[in-house]
Parts: sequence; C-alpha cells; structure tokens
Amino acid sequence: MNTLMYDTYTIFWRELKRYKKSRSGVLIRLIQPAIWIIVIGNTFSGTQPLIQSVGFDGEYIEFMAPGVIILTAIFTSIFGGVNTLWDRRYGFMNKALTSPISRSAIALGKMSAISLIAALQASLILGIALAIGVTFPNPIMIAPIMAIVILFSLGFSGISVMVAATAKSQETFWGIINFLGMPLFMLSPALFPLELLPNWLATVAKLNPVTYTVLLVREMMTGVSEGGVSVFLSLGIIVVFVLVMVGLASYVFTREVNKPF
Repeated sequence: MNTLMYDTYTIFWRELKRYKKSRSGVLIRLIQPAIWIIVIGNTFSGTQPLIQSVGFDGEYIEFMAPGVIILTAIFTSIFGGVNTLWDRRYGFMNKALTSPISRSAIALGKMSAISLIAALQASLILGIALAIGVTFPNPIMIAPIMAIVILFSLGFSGISVMVAATAKSQETFWGIINFLGMPLFMLSPALFPLELLPNWLATVAKLNPVTYTVLLVREMMTGVSEGGVSVFLSLGIIVVFVLVMVGLASYVFTREVNKPF
C-alpha cells in the first residue's frame, strides 16, 4: 500500500509540474467559462422571474454561477487525459511501464492531478463570479465547495483517462470527449431549474451526475434547495459516480496501456 501511494504521488507531482509549465493553456481554458458567466449571465438576466417562480429569489447570474464553476471542472478534467496520449506517443509511458511502478498508480496519479488542477481553475472562476457581484452568504462554504469540485473532477478525470487509454489517435480522443462534455453539462440544471425542463428531459437530467453536483454546489453557495434533492442524496450519488469511474479507469488503463499505440 505504501508503495502504491508513493508511486501515485510521484506521477501526481509530475503532472502538476507539467501543468505549471503550460500557463498559456491555463488562460485559454479560463476564457470560455469567463465568457459564460459574464456574457451569458447578463444576457439571460431577464429570465429572473422564471427562476423566482420555482423559489430562487436571487439574480440569474447567482443562479448560473455554480453551473459555470462545474462547467470549468468538467472541461478541465475531461480534457486532462490528453497528456496520456502524449506520454504514449513520445515514450514516457514505455519508460514508466518498464519500471516497477504499478499501472494503477500511473492512472491514479494522473486522475488526482487532473482533479486538483480542475479545482484550481474552478476557484478562479469563483473569484471572477465574486468580482462581478455574485453574493456569497456564507464564505466558509468555499472550502467544502472546492472539496466537492475535486471529488467530482476525479470522476470525470477517470472518464478522460479511460478514453485516452483506449483511443488510437488524438482525433478519436477529442471526438469522444466533445461528444460527452457539453451534452452532460446541458442536460443538467446548470442554466435553468429542473422544474422548467420538459418532463422527459428532466427525467434524463436526473440520471446525470452533473445534475446533483450543480444542485449541491448551488445549495452551498446560495442556501436554496431545488427539486427536493437532499444534500446527502447528491453527495451519495457523486461518491458512487467517482468510485465507479476511478475503478473503471484503473482497470481499463491497466488493460489497454500495454497495447501498441
């Protein structure tokens, strides 16, 4: 167990150092969420009566800010697996595989680093939200919100590592990731309450782990509970989602990474 933890930490630290060198990439990945929260938040400000009709008394930008924080976490974590493709193409993965390091440790180290990076970028979006006037009744909740974002991102980083381990080209990787990312975000109450969605779409949204993460973070930020979903139910679904994705990612990575690239 100690060896697994040390190996995982080694890969984790390597991924963080790689992230530190890509400052331009950090800024680029912040542009889209910043546009969402500033432009879209003000564009749809006229829909405030709609969200008030379902019990949310704040501004629309306060309603959507948690959704944009989760949007940042989704895309940072689900894109993070692309580094696995580079590692396989340029030889690092072959070197790692010939060492005594556990295959599972490689996957876990990558997922842990990706999830932390996603949380760091989400915290920057949270800062932007506060700077443009989003109120935060209980600042103490920032720490647990970031913990939820790290946990949630760990599940999506698992998806990313799985896709990267099985994809044979960058085109395949990006095609699958783009197919998954935005639909999962849109099929959630990130932009509009579940009560305003058509019944069939609301049913589909309730099968989406993003839904419960958005609801949980929104309740922690605003104190408003939606759709009769309790904090414990949301947290339980997120934990199950993460455990399943991390387990699958470790298994798929171990099985696929030895195959020719």
